[in-house]
Amino acid sequence: MSVRSMMIAVLILLTGACGWQLRGSVALSSLTDTLHLTSPDDYGALMVELRNRLSADDIRLTDSPTEARYTLRVNRELVDKRVAAVGSDALASAYELTLRAEFDVLDQRGIPIATRLVSSVTRSYNASSGSAGSSAQEEVLLTREMRTELAQQILRQLQAAINAAQAEGLVSDAPDAPDETPNGETTP
Repeated sequence: MSVRSMMIAVLILLTGACGWQLRGSVALSSLTDTLHLTSPDDYGALMVELRNRLSADDIRLTDSPTEARYTLRVNRELVDKRVAAVGSDALASAYELTLRAEFDVLDQRGIPIATRLVSSVTRSYNASSGSAGSSAQEEVLLTREMRTELAQQILRQLQAAINAAQAEGLVSDAPDAPDETPNGETTP
């Protein structure tokens, strides 16, 4: 093995050992391998994005909350668009988009671990004075990117809520092990 190859291997091992990971990656699979995902709009764009992210992390989504270790309940997704700047012609020259999601994390028994969590993403874009179609297209692309970022934020908050619940002893540390009640009994 050449010195160069050895140095590259050492650098890769060091970056992995220090906990470095790609931006946007969430390691939920170390906390659980099953999750129940629910929302008033189960087939909305945010739910599709969350499902894609979870399946990429090898998290099995269940149909029933009792089959999963945790439930992520997305209560609302709000989209807000407002004028951010007005040009000299008194027309909107820039808009600000905000995507916001409100959600809860529940354990297998339906007991809240974390409630009223909120994630939001805000971006601005310039309105195209030449073509309304190009502005609309830019808004669609921007909203798609924002929804991806919002899903990543939600999963990071889910991970933090699970970690906090485990640290406080509200749920067990072992993925998909039965929880122990305060009197020492176990529940499936």
